[in-house]
Amino acid sequence: MAILNVAIGTGWMGMRRRAKALLLGCALLTAPQRPAAGEAGVGTVEAQVKAAYIYRFAEHIEWPAEAFASPTAPLTIAVVEAEQVAAELNQLRQTRQIKGRAVSVRTLRAGDAAGGVQVLYIGALDGGRLKRTLEAAPGAGVLAITDGAGTLAAGSAISFVQIDNRIRFDVSLAHAERNGLKISARLLAVAHKIEGEKP
Repeated sequence: MAILNVAIGTGWMGMRRRAKALLLGCALLTAPQRPAAGEAGVGTVEAQVKAAYIYRFAEHIEWPAEAFASPTAPLTIAVVEAEQVAAELNQLRQTRQIKGRAVSVRTLRAGDAAGGVQVLYIGALDGGRLKRTLEAAPGAGVLAITDGAGTLAAGSAISFVQIDNRIRFDVSLAHAERNGLKISARLLAVAHKIEGEKP
């Protein structure tokens, strides 16, 4: 769990150093691990890293007040077609809050309604299913995270990408702003690529 601990360590002093350590750990993933027969999802280590990233993303997003039913409502993460990532998120939520809120994790299938969520993570889907799943999402107040190079074009604010066998992430500022979200400069500082960045 050393990789996981690096990714979700408290505080942002030395974030670049921790991010580099995380990415170095990800370099050990020469290829995504194969799930056991009959099990959907990515390999265990990859799932841990992505879950840690998702938690970190949520910690550095500013949501509009109306995104939550009340000041004490939990932050809900919906996971589509990525069971191992959902399992890792469920482990994290047992001991970690996000911005003082308890965390709830829901597992969905492609096309399921995703009302009442603040984070929507969609595992690797083909273009058509990905587009339909994003279109079914509420939009406003939702941080949509996708998996794979080029998936920002489908409408997500953040997408995981593999660079030299390392898990990195790209950001679309336009898609985040469209949904009323503000991404912290500290998170943007460690992104692989930022679309819509002002010169």
